[in-house]
Amino acid sequence: MNAATIMTTNVATTKCGKTVAEAMQILKDERIRQMPIVDNNNKAIGLLASKKLLYLTLPRYISEGLLKDVKFAPDLPQFHKRCAELAGKDVCEVMDKEFAKIGPEVSVMEVATIFLSSERPIECILVVDNEGRLLGIISPWDIFKRLCEYTEKK
Repeated sequence: MNAATIMTTNVATTKCGKTVAEAMQILKDERIRQMPIVDNNNKAIGLLASKKLLYLTLPRYISEGLLKDVKFAPDLPQFHKRCAELAGKDVCEVMDKEFAKIGPEVSVMEVATIFLSSERPIECILVVDNEGRLLGIISPWDIFKRLCEYTEKK
């Protein structure tokens, strides 16, 4: 098995010029946590993750771990203000420009290793062709689904 056999190919994407609010609507409607940002040639140029959006909306003293016990933090107007400001930004202003990507021929064992050995947590890996065009996306769940299908056949 390789990446091409386990990836999800019907991938929701968005492009620069779209607002975070528009992208968040897609995340909500599609029930996904991350979305590739592509250019007009379908080349993957970034990744928009719900976790990053949450990080950007929280007050800095919380998102940077300066306040360990947040139950005493009030429901700040600052939080609501940051949400409103973020909603109007272009997705390319807030996307992660560094993201995991692989070719379709990469083995499933290598894919699993990438999820486990990364310095920072990875929630998805983009599968791209030689020119960086998006072919699909893989989450740890995709690996489990294929393993379950494989074991059911035996």
